[in-house]
Amino acid sequence: MNKRLKSVLCLMLVAAMLLTACAGGNTNSSNGNSAEKDTLNYAISGEPSTFDPHNISDNIAKQVFNQIFDRLIRQEADGTLTPGLAENWELSEDGKSITFKIRKDVKFHNGETMTADDVVFSLNRAIQSKYLQEYVSMMEEAEKIDDETVTLTTKYAYGPIEYCVAKIDIVNKAAVEADPEGFGRQPIGTGAYKFIELKSGDKIIAERFDDYYRGKAPIKNLVFKIITDSSTAVVALENGEVDLLSQPALADRQNLINNDKVLYYETELNGNNYIAFNNTEGMFNNQKLREAISYAIDKESMLLGAIEGAGVAVDNAIPRVSFGYSDKVKGNPYDPEKAKQLLAEAGYPDGFSIKLKTMDSATYYKPTEVLQDQLAQIGITAEIEKMERGAYLSDVYSNAIYDMTVMSMVYEITDADAIYAFFHSDMIENGQNFFRVNNPELDKLLDAGRSSTDEAKRKEIYEKVGQLLNDEVVLIPLYSYMVGVAVNKDLKGVQASSIQYYEVFSFSW
Repeated sequence: MNKRLKSVLCLMLVAAMLLTACAGGNTNSSNGNSAEKDTLNYAISGEPSTFDPHNISDNIAKQVFNQIFDRLIRQEADGTLTPGLAENWELSEDGKSITFKIRKDVKFHNGETMTADDVVFSLNRAIQSKYLQEYVSMMEEAEKIDDETVTLTTKYAYGPIEYCVAKIDIVNKAAVEADPEGFGRQPIGTGAYKFIELKSGDKIIAERFDDYYRGKAPIKNLVFKIITDSSTAVVALENGEVDLLSQPALADRQNLINNDKVLYYETELNGNNYIAFNNTEGMFNNQKLREAISYAIDKESMLLGAIEGAGVAVDNAIPRVSFGYSDKVKGNPYDPEKAKQLLAEAGYPDGFSIKLKTMDSATYYKPTEVLQDQLAQIGITAEIEKMERGAYLSDVYSNAIYDMTVMSMVYEITDADAIYAFFHSDMIENGQNFFRVNNPELDKLLDAGRSSTDEAKRKEIYEKVGQLLNDEVVLIPLYSYMVGVAVNKDLKGVQASSIQYYEVFSFSW
């Protein structure tokens, strides 16, 4: 090889090395080679008040918990059940107990091996939690049979028990007992990612757990970016500052679909939007008044005004995608004159003024604005009070300090029994019955629906439940809607989930 050719080759090699050095410093650029990315930036709309999964019931927190903790049974994004921390399980002949064989190869993030004692502790702790009654109110007790076996007994035979077990996170017994409050700030799970740090108001940092029993996650670093404004979150996704945005505002749906830097997946939500009443305390303990409101609601206009028609008007509190839903359940039709008549009969011939608390999120305040307008048509003056998410949930969800509000109910179990925790009188103090409804006939139906294993009978029961809720106007179902997830176009392994379950372990660049 002559000297001239050698010189040219050397220059080319130096140039290539310089280019590589310049490019190599950016391992998380959404515009660079996707193979170089080792971080997923996941947008969430709020900051969890605790990282203890047994002391909170909040969909934002669950997005974090899905990465840090595991369960005995896994529920996949499509709703199917697969083995998790339990290798297998078996239901007893009478349906009143379920026995799990615990995996031997599972490590906690602090290096300790998960044991049957951790499982028993976690299940029993969850059973006592007021935040998890939606999943545990039918459970009696968990006990250790031997080092590899745990049995969970229930108060009665319960058809969807496996789905409920799939919602209980397994925690480190020693860590919780040593410092329960500290555990809520520094959680220790067995999940694919371990908690590193919370930078309050900014982000939650997690890192791949290399000893994860299912293997190493393809993506090393996971950062939950706290972005409370939905429009700001969309801009962040479009700019590549975040890679995943769960349930973006429907107002942004079409723009995201049209954006060539983004992939948008959607399916119908296992839940719906509705008007909730405080049935016991305040002015709406008057059923006739609740009934008057029901005739004032134009659901089709609500659907258009709130979510631009991207959903279906509904009459049933049970979601359309859940077992037990029946389209035979009917609500009151839109009839403003009938509403005015009932308003007078209820003692308010000249209407009244009311404050409508709402969360500072389009999911809530847009239908609240439509409600405000529809109430005005029958002489009711409504003032909207936008609240920060935590304050709203504390007032409405935890303490029932409200008269009427618009909420979105999302269930993680695709079975009608999921509504038990919201409408059974036992759940007023011990669960999530912020409607404060106390109806013996409703209680009897809900008890029968969850204790029966006859599918035909259960469908009949839940049809009666849906109709009774409408007849008593405990709430007013409004609409179900499509729920989406928008992601960086280079992110693989994502699919829409009706229960909003996203597992970063399944994703890759």
